[in-house]
Parts: sequence; C-alpha cells; structure tokens
Amino acid sequence: MKGAFAAPLTIRRLVTVAVLLALTACASHVTAPPSLSRGDEQCLAELDQLGVQYQVEPQSASTSAACLVQNPVRVAAATIPFSQPTVAACAFVVEFDKFEREVIRPLAKRFYGRDLKTIVHFGAYSCRTTHAGRESEHAKGMAIDVAGFELTDGTMISVKQDWSKRGKARDFLHAVATQGCRYFNEVLDPDSDRDHLDHIHLDLGPYKYCVHHS
Repeated sequence: MKGAFAAPLTIRRLVTVAVLLALTACASHVTAPPSLSRGDEQCLAELDQLGVQYQVEPQSASTSAACLVQNPVRVAAATIPFSQPTVAACAFVVEFDKFEREVIRPLAKRFYGRDLKTIVHFGAYSCRTTHAGRESEHAKGMAIDVAGFELTDGTMISVKQDWSKRGKARDFLHAVATQGCRYFNEVLDPDSDRDHLDHIHLDLGPYKYCVHHS
C-alpha cells in the first residue's frame, strides 16, 4: 500500500513546487509605480507656491511614446479660471499661470476696465498628430487652444467672432497673441491658417513660430 501512494504524493509535491515557482516569477515582474524626479517635485512645489489647485495624474495609458505627458496634472477651474478642468504637463501649467496673471488679466483691465472671469478653451492634452503629420504638442500636454474669454461683467470675447472685427475685442485678442510670443514658443491664430480660425494655439514645443507678432 505504501508503494501505491508514493507516486501520487510525489506528483502533488512537484505540482506544488511548480506553482510556487510560477508565483515567485510573477512577483519578480511586478514593477513599482514610477517615482517623481527631483525636477517633477520642484515643478509641483512651484504650483503649490503659486496656489494652483491641481491633482497629479497617472502617465498616459497610450502605448505611443508621442503621447506621454511629463509630470501630468489636472488643473481645477479655480485658481486658473478655465472653462473646464484640463490635463497638461506641470511645466506648461506653470508657464500658463504666469501668462494669465502677467498678461491676460492686465490686458482685460487695460481694454475693458474689468477683471478676467473665465478662459474658454478647447483643451490641452490630446493624443493626436498635427495635420502636417508631425507630433502635436497637445499629445505631450504642452499646448492649449484658447477660444475666448469672459470678463466679470459678462462681456464675452470670442476668437472666432471677434478676431477680424474692428474694435476693442479684436485689439484685445491681438494683444494676447502678441504677448503670448514672450511666454510660448509657438502661437497660432486665425491669421496663421484655416485650422485656427476659432482659437489661439499656445505651446512650449521645440518649434518657434510667431510670424504675425513681434
């Protein structure tokens, strides 16, 4: 009888060992969440110092390297008065916050005697390419498309409606685009091409293009 049970017992032991080895192998391939670099931490600390309300976002789930955002954050529509929350790279948010405080608000006061209430935008991060086929800075969270502005008295300023009309709204929009070239590498507006008839594109990509503005 002892010999009859020896083979099944050995098989059970082998199966148990195989299962344990498999579990150990799986555990060895589990990767820890990536930690923030010192530069990433410094950027988030700068947002904290500026009082920008945000939450850290996980890296893009896209398998394309062109659609990975460095240090992505979701910005609430509180400190920077966006019409909707948006995801962008931390470095871009820092620069846009500076642009909003140093340019947009002062221009609103200068042209209208009113403060800025809302920045109407079409979004920042978006995993896509440009019509020319090159990588879009939106795919890196390094760009935003601004469609217009609302002031505290209810005045609406629309890129689509007001860019080419003579008057205060046009002058305000052109001033925003002109000053944008001091903060961003590429500024595209309705004078650039037909793809930007209803918004001003601002990005921090490697290309410098502000042909209509000095």
